[in-house]
Amino acid sequence: MKRIVLSLAIIIFVTSAIRLPLLNIPFERDEGAYAYIAWRLGHHELPYRDWVDQKPPGIYWVYRLALNLPLEPVRAVHFVGMLFSAASACALYFLARRFLSVSLACGVAVLFAVLSADPRVEGTAANTELFMLFPLILSQLAFLSAVNAVRSRIPLMVLCGALTGIAVGFKQVAAVNWFFLVAMYPAFAAGGNRLRDTLAFAAWSAIGAVWVWSFLAIYFYFQNGLDDFIYNVFTHNLGYIQTESWAKRWRLCRHTLTALSRTQVLVWMFAAAGLVALGMTGRRKWLLFLAAWLVTGLIAVGASGFFYPHYFQQTLPVLALAGVLGAEALYGARFWKTLLAAPGRKVVLGATLIILPAIAIFPFIFIYTPAQAVRNIYPGNLFAEMPEIGRRLAQLTGPDDRVFIFGAEPEVLFYAQRVSATRYIFLIPLYGPYKDARDRQMAVASEISDARPAAALYLPNDLFSVPGTEQYLTRWSRSYLQTNFYSNAYLTVDRAGTGRVISSGDALALSNPPGQRRVGVLGLRKAR
Repeated sequence: MKRIVLSLAIIIFVTSAIRLPLLNIPFERDEGAYAYIAWRLGHHELPYRDWVDQKPPGIYWVYRLALNLPLEPVRAVHFVGMLFSAASACALYFLARRFLSVSLACGVAVLFAVLSADPRVEGTAANTELFMLFPLILSQLAFLSAVNAVRSRIPLMVLCGALTGIAVGFKQVAAVNWFFLVAMYPAFAAGGNRLRDTLAFAAWSAIGAVWVWSFLAIYFYFQNGLDDFIYNVFTHNLGYIQTESWAKRWRLCRHTLTALSRTQVLVWMFAAAGLVALGMTGRRKWLLFLAAWLVTGLIAVGASGFFYPHYFQQTLPVLALAGVLGAEALYGARFWKTLLAAPGRKVVLGATLIILPAIAIFPFIFIYTPAQAVRNIYPGNLFAEMPEIGRRLAQLTGPDDRVFIFGAEPEVLFYAQRVSATRYIFLIPLYGPYKDARDRQMAVASEISDARPAAALYLPNDLFSVPGTEQYLTRWSRSYLQTNFYSNAYLTVDRAGTGRVISSGDALALSNPPGQRRVGVLGLRKAR
């Protein structure tokens, strides 16, 4: 028991030591959307009905909880993310204990804690994957308990499904976990009629998942938001995942895997060795479990076709498990037993697994400022400059004024604590090969006109100009802004990607400063 407590203490310490220095990193756009909707939840408003986003509601409620903490909002959100990350690592420790020693299971959890904070998987952000993994890992613990239980089997099956349902409540692709566990049940069921037992598990676990989602549906129904909930969380996403061609999917996948390989390649090699070792030592049941977990995780990663780095966080628990299994196999290899004593082999193998992600994380903890950190993680984006834009908006507008952002930076609205002039707090869902794109853009234009925003930020996203996308809102916005607003400040970017906010009264604003280009304009409504 003492060793377990010590292991958990080590896991929590490592997770905290890595993440505490990173709490001040500014929000990226997804975090900004979650924070804005969570803020508006405190004003009795509702996701989907009042503000458009495509994620399930769990993320907004967790952010709402974080905003109630007595901390600065960005730190509060990332602090809650740190708690979830530590909880996931501890849950993974108990899962690893099913087939590894106490020390090796601790190594799995520590490796996961390091990998999940890696800036290359955008691990510093409090994104949906970070919160989804905790109930997802717990569901697998419930599954393994259910297959061996006698008296409490049915409650554990229901719990397994409910935990999967909660994970889906953070991100839809967590649903693949249910199919994975149903497929695994025959391999783990002890004797008896395996088909009957598997069907029973499928039914009872489905009941658990349905119970969770029935609660969500009932909640939104009584809030008069069920139709919007269904459209944004499911219907729109079914169109969203069909927008990319297979050629582009493959290109994006290769690009992201190339970037991730810089910190994960050694873990991948150890993981492959771990899977091979499971097969060679006759532990085929666990080989099947880990291999199927990895495959279903990769299916979830590729569902949308965009392969953003943070999507790959869903594969990190199984990579950490398989990687440590590979280290265990290499530890016992004969070829170097005469070269290094047992303690030396442990140090070398542990250091090899952790060295690349540790090197990547080091400057973010000890060298970079928060602004430098977010620029390095998200090159080509201006997340570091958005807090200043938000402060400027808060100074120039009143608490009841509305703001229109022609762009995809909802974090500005949150920083300024100003309400959006449209339900679409970022406009990306309006740009794409959707049949109703023009109708929705026209509706948004009408909504903005009626709201009469006091300020506007023109900062178009590159996705708006993808060939073939409807451009009605782009043309309308340019005309509307030129007619009704005057420039208060310009946002420029230098060759290094660093942004700068320049007041329009500054003489430098008459022409771009040397080496910089203008990318955005902050406007205020003209007096009538």
